[in-house]
Parts: sequence; C-alpha cells; structure tokens
Amino acid sequence: MKSILELFDADTYIVKSVKTLKEDYRLNAEYFSHDNSYEFDENIETTKLSEIAQIIGFGPFKRYYIKDEKLGIPLISSSGMMEMEPSYDSIISKEYNPDWSKYVVNRNTILVSCSGTIGNVTLVDSRLQGMAISQHALRVILADETDVGLVYTFLSSEYGKSLLSGKKSGAVIDEIYENDLNRIDVPIIDLGNKIKLNELILTAFRKRDEANGLLMNAEEFVLKYNNLPLLDESETKTIDPKKEIEIRMVNTEEFTNDYRLDAHFYNPMAKKAADNIVEFSSKYDQLNNPNITSHIYYLNRFSRTFVGKEYGIPYLTGKDLIMIKPYDISYLSKTETYNLNEYKLKKGWILMTCSGTLGRTCYIWNNYENWVGTHDLVRIISSTEFDSGYLLAFLSSSYGYHQALRYKHGAVIDHLTPDQISEIIIPIPEDLKIKEIGDLVRQAYDLRAEAICLEDEAQEILTKALTGK
Repeated sequence: MKSILELFDADTYIVKSVKTLKEDYRLNAEYFSHDNSYEFDENIETTKLSEIAQIIGFGPFKRYYIKDEKLGIPLISSSGMMEMEPSYDSIISKEYNPDWSKYVVNRNTILVSCSGTIGNVTLVDSRLQGMAISQHALRVILADETDVGLVYTFLSSEYGKSLLSGKKSGAVIDEIYENDLNRIDVPIIDLGNKIKLNELILTAFRKRDEANGLLMNAEEFVLKYNNLPLLDESETKTIDPKKEIEIRMVNTEEFTNDYRLDAHFYNPMAKKAADNIVEFSSKYDQLNNPNITSHIYYLNRFSRTFVGKEYGIPYLTGKDLIMIKPYDISYLSKTETYNLNEYKLKKGWILMTCSGTLGRTCYIWNNYENWVGTHDLVRIISSTEFDSGYLLAFLSSSYGYHQALRYKHGAVIDHLTPDQISEIIIPIPEDLKIKEIGDLVRQAYDLRAEAICLEDEAQEILTKALTGK
C-alpha cells in the first residue's frame, strides 16, 4: 500500500505535542507551519502583542454611501490601504453614519488585513491619515511609539506573515480576529536595535509621503504649464439636472470610424479633457507621434511556469503596479519560459494596466528593471527625444486617465488596446518645463526605491537580532 506522501505532493513537518495543547487546540496544519520554517535564538524573550498594543477590530457595519466627499469620508478597503495612492469607490455619509469617526485611523497605527487576504501590513501615514478604513483591517495601536518599527517589521516579515496566516479560520472566507493578534508573541530585542528599526520604518514612510507630494506637484505642473483648468465633474452638462444619472446629448460629429455606441465612449469628462487640451495648450499631439513615443504595445498570453525564488525571475502583475511594494511575488522559470527576454521590463518604460482595472500607470525607475511583466500591461516607450518622466506625469493625471478610460470595452472584463491608448492627446509645453516635470517624477521614484531599501535593511537587522545570523 502506498503512503499518502507517494500519492500527493505535500509539505510535512514535526510538531511537538505540547504545542498542540496550547491556547486554541488548533489541529489545522498551517497553524504550526511557521514554527518549522524559522529558527530563532532560544534565548530570545517575547511579550504578547496585547501587552504593548491595543488591537481594535470591527464587524460588518451599516453604512450609507454618498457621492459628495464634502459631506462624507472616503472608505478605504484592506487592499486599497496597501496602495501608494489609496483608491476608493465609496464615501460614507457623516450625517447618516453618526459613529463614522471610530473608523478613522491616525498616524503610526499599524493596519493588518484580516479577511480574505490575510496578513498584509501597512502603517498609517499621510496617505491614510484621517481616512476611514473598512472592517477588513485590524488596527494595532502601540502604547509606546518607539515600538512601531519593531512591531511593523516583525508582522511584515516572512515569519510574521506565516504566523498570521496560520491563525486564519473560516470555511469559505479566511478570517483572523483581534484575539489572534493579541496572543502573538513579539520578540524583545535590545534598545539600540529597536530604536534603529523605528528610525528606518518611519523614515521609509516619510520618503513615500515626500514621493507622493512630488508626483502631485508634477501633475499640477502638467496643468499649469499647459494652461489647463482642473477637470470638475460638477461642470459637465447632462440632461438630468439632478445628475442622478449621467445623460448628455451627443452630436453626430463625435461619432468616429469605430462607430462606438457604448455610452462611456462619450463620457463628458473624456471629451472635456480632449477639448481643453486643444483649446488651451499651445502645442499638442497624439501619443503615438514618433516624436513622443517609439513603441506602444502589449504581448500575447504566454505559458507560465512558476518556481522557487532561487530558480526564477520576479513576475510583475497589474495589481503590483500601485502597491507600496509588491507582496507575494511569484517567480517565473528562467528555463521554461519561451522568449523570456521579450517580457523583461526596461528602465524608463511606462506601464499601463489594460485589463480589469484600467488606466493605472507605473514608471520603471529603480524598481522593476529586468522583471518580467504580465501580458496585461501596455508598454509605453518614449522616443529618445521626449522625456518619459513627463509622459508618466501626464498619463497619471486626470487628463490622461479620463482619455484612456473612454476606450474601455468588454462584456465582462474591461479592456484597452495599445491602438486605443495611442489616440490619447497629450499637451506639449516648452522643453525646459517638460524636463522640470520629468525630474520631479524621477526624484519621486528614487525616494520610493530608497523607502524599500530602508525596509529591507530593517528586516536584516531584525533577522540578525532573532537568529544571530
């Protein structure tokens, strides 16, 4: 008779019986996996997270959504909180949600995703300060702010992620709860290393704040240097005066050779963006002009064989573009991927998501060089005479975003094609102003790269303190 290991490819490990009798009497194997993957110095002392922090979680709560941000507050999801520029689809009413303030998070609170995707960890900085966070994220509020760096680094380490993942429960949707975090053992390290971790993590998030500020400045300068007014949805004209439904008259002159009859193609914001560029910019052209771009393309679907880190090359997906840093990176086989070099990303390229979530952009600059990008990313390569940083700033602005979105198509999943993106109209200011904006973008991405390096340094310090290696 064959053993189970001969029939299935399974990870196995030995667990001491005393471990199974502690706390929850858990018998799911994953709960114990972290104890076998990481070996800590036996002299390391620990303390329960509940001893140094308050853990706050919420169940589902009734909410009323509105469109006017002035009368409400954005509600960020547990996936949105991991983004460099957090996105949101919902604004909860302050009037009809009288307890809205308890969902608002404050600076230096650690957030841990606790439903669906378990164990994503981030820190509240200016991105999230004053925002409402959904019930799918637990709040970790440290009693002593000098513990922020240690707890953040520990929870976001490979050991911490394994620890959090092992505590999940749920028949359909994975969940962890406040009590699961309360009972986590946090290592006690020497004061010098603890202070160093705090400095590294807080500095990393300050650099991200600064980077976001530079990118906002770059987008503002795109408008300023091209005499473009802000796009205001409230100014768009529709047949419905209450604007409960977006309806507007379309002139037959707006029909193109595509004979598009889908309403979003005639989105008034997209039309306003294109019209403003033509009216107010001193110079403009289509994105596919050879003086602006040398190539705009995506690649065909390809067979993917994923392997361990040591045998593969990092694989960049569309959702990774907008994250603080990629989490749960997959690695493509270097030997089993056909035409691997065609999918490698190069410095100075711009990526745009073109399937599912559309129009999100990323600049390849000290981050993903020579990674492999998924086929669902349009590669936009600027000409040698045109500044790719300026191009990124424009495409990330509302003027670029709304123009891209007008071309979306698909019965179930939205898509964009390179040919459609090529038709975006781009304003062209003076050369010196183009370079000024491009330099801001490059400086911002340099800061983001530095932030990741600081977090990596913090992980190395913690690993050495815990293992002596």
